[in-house]
Amino acid sequence: MSENVFDQPPAPPAPPAEPPAPTIEELRARLGRLKRQARRRELLGSLKEFVHAFWTKVEPDKTLVWNWHLDELCTVLEAISKGQQGFERVVVNVPPGTMKSLLISVFWPAWEWARKPQLRYFTASYSDHLTIRDNLRVRDICASPDYQDLFALRFKGDQNAKERFDTTAKGWRIASSVGGAGTGEHPDRIIIDDPSSAQGAKSDVKRQEVNDWFDRTVSTRGKTRGVVVIVVMQRLHEEDLSGHLLAKGDWLHIMLPMRFEAKRADPRDRRTEENELLWPTLFTEKIVRALETDLAAYGTAGQLQQRPAPEGGGLFKKHWFEIVDALPADAKIRRRVRGWDTAGTEGDGDYTVGVLLAETRDGIVYVEDVVRDQLDAGPDGVDLLMLNTARMDGRAVSIREEKEGGSAGKAVVKAHSKMLRGYDYEGVLVTGDKVTRARPFRAQCAAGNVKLLRGEWNKPYLDELSGFPVAAKDDQVDGSSCSYNALLTEVVPGGVLAGKASWGK
Repeated sequence: MSENVFDQPPAPPAPPAEPPAPTIEELRARLGRLKRQARRRELLGSLKEFVHAFWTKVEPDKTLVWNWHLDELCTVLEAISKGQQGFERVVVNVPPGTMKSLLISVFWPAWEWARKPQLRYFTASYSDHLTIRDNLRVRDICASPDYQDLFALRFKGDQNAKERFDTTAKGWRIASSVGGAGTGEHPDRIIIDDPSSAQGAKSDVKRQEVNDWFDRTVSTRGKTRGVVVIVVMQRLHEEDLSGHLLAKGDWLHIMLPMRFEAKRADPRDRRTEENELLWPTLFTEKIVRALETDLAAYGTAGQLQQRPAPEGGGLFKKHWFEIVDALPADAKIRRRVRGWDTAGTEGDGDYTVGVLLAETRDGIVYVEDVVRDQLDAGPDGVDLLMLNTARMDGRAVSIREEKEGGSAGKAVVKAHSKMLRGYDYEGVLVTGDKVTRARPFRAQCAAGNVKLLRGEWNKPYLDELSGFPVAAKDDQVDGSSCSYNALLTEVVPGGVLAGKASWGK
């Protein structure tokens, strides 16, 4: 009997067809994708590698020279990008030419945008020319074919101006100036790079404008977005924006001077030898010495060493002054003058200062006493201090007060003339700037002709003089100038006045 075909086991399935071998072009494309992924991970993981990779997009004709301080700054910037606590507000004081703007204002934002194209940046400087320059540098990096090939960031075509450009992920970057437009926006990052020019930092008005702009405008932006604020600058005055912010506390401070100073060393500073240069391969000893010559004492202190005044003093140097316990017993006093610089805001602002100078017949000037307080103008403040001091000094001491121009200055002097009736009181019209008025007194200090009587006021007095004219306060300098210029220019009635100092230890 024939076999039933239905009783036969099914035939095994045919083996699957072998996939066609990839073509050389497909293998190359796959390898290219793998290389891009690896390169992308490498660059996203290291700001330093990113800078090396895209350096020529910004500086095509300059070789990148790396230094340890850039590693330290990269570490801080990477910590910000990771959202680490303690890096929300940062002040960076570094010398000019050390790649601060390129790293912080250009490469770091471009690197962050590769990770998070939705980030929003507000940048400002004392000149919008500088922030626009850095805006264009960022755009050059991000629009380059190499960047576009690796990262997803794209710019919106209708918002691609040099002052502002937007990403398709709703990120943006705005270039402005201190006090300029754009502060109505709420950014994730605020980068303030050189808020004051070297010249502008000399002006009390301009410094205050910068500090007020930050306090009243910048400090309120981006709070709901967890904004990070970075201020990058050289130190130009004790009350520049760096000094203003650091005095508030709660700011991370990175300070790297051109020459190493062990007693001021930043924990991130890798140097160990006094005066060791920050970047010797780029800023050699010869170059730094030339810079120090060109910048002179104050420029070197502020722009290179990140201290507002030269160590030991600038116009006035601490070592000029001898501190004595008393005037010589046989000293013949030619004249005594107490010079006043008065203010009228209690607990804040400038001090009211009275500096008592005594000049001997042989031309030695003794600073006998300094009274100093922050008081309100009026009978219970400045007026009472002046009157009590006059009574303590006695009628043989002349009293001079700096008189500001205008009706207000005249009114103050008129009121004090009535209050000090019976004393040798006069208001002295202020002419010239503070430095000019201080030069005669400074000349005698430099010659060793000015000595101080020992007292609790010695240290704050010398600290202020040695910081002048970039110290936070200059009232004791003004009082000294007022007093000395009266000694210098006024005729002494009756010739030499004999007497002994009434101020001792």
